[in-house]
Amino acid sequence: MSVVEMLIAMYAVSDVAKIFNKSDNRDRIIVSKGHAAAGTYCVMHEFGLISEEELLTYHKKNSNLLGHVSHGVSFVEHSTGALGHGLSVGVGHAIYLKSKKYQSRVMVLCGDGEIQEGSVWEALMLASTKKLNQLILLVDVNGISSIKSTEEIIYTGNLRDRFLGFGLRTIEVDGHDITAIKNAIETSSDAESPLIILCKTTKGKGVAFAEDQAIWHYRSLNDELFDQAMEGFA
Repeated sequence: MSVVEMLIAMYAVSDVAKIFNKSDNRDRIIVSKGHAAAGTYCVMHEFGLISEEELLTYHKKNSNLLGHVSHGVSFVEHSTGALGHGLSVGVGHAIYLKSKKYQSRVMVLCGDGEIQEGSVWEALMLASTKKLNQLILLVDVNGISSIKSTEEIIYTGNLRDRFLGFGLRTIEVDGHDITAIKNAIETSSDAESPLIILCKTTKGKGVAFAEDQAIWHYRSLNDELFDQAMEGFA
């Protein structure tokens, strides 16, 4: 729920026809936060990349749509779920696009718990060194890791300052404002560095009893709670 608007913005600024046709010059979207699969697949459906029939098989026996994003699903760039790997793959894609002189973008979505992985910062150092200005990292800053607040796991302090310290363009936006996220993605700059967009979000956004509650990283809805949750979207 915290990443829905981020996903919508990423697909909205992309030429979905190129993604559908698997054009070499397509924008690449990598959801490194692989456990956001349900949201990812729903947004892909809204943009015509997954049929309603397939979407309704989510998490069912023999379905390709499992609990983590998988490249077994058409138009998914990379399987994720072991956190911290998606950005490294995105860097590889960005190096390729730059070598071909393509103007398309690589957009990677990470969680703020995920960026505690050292591999994320290794990838950022390489991206900065290679001046990969077609690479955009969107961070879901909801402040909650799998079991407690991110700050209780590893203190990160001012994230903006940390990214700036790596020589990276960094923008902070409301992560539930689609227009603000789109505008940030489309920010034109002559700076020869990747772009970091820190999206301040609420975990469980829109479902009152789940908002900012770490336990809902794991819980599932029964019929009663589902009806209660949907009241917020009536």
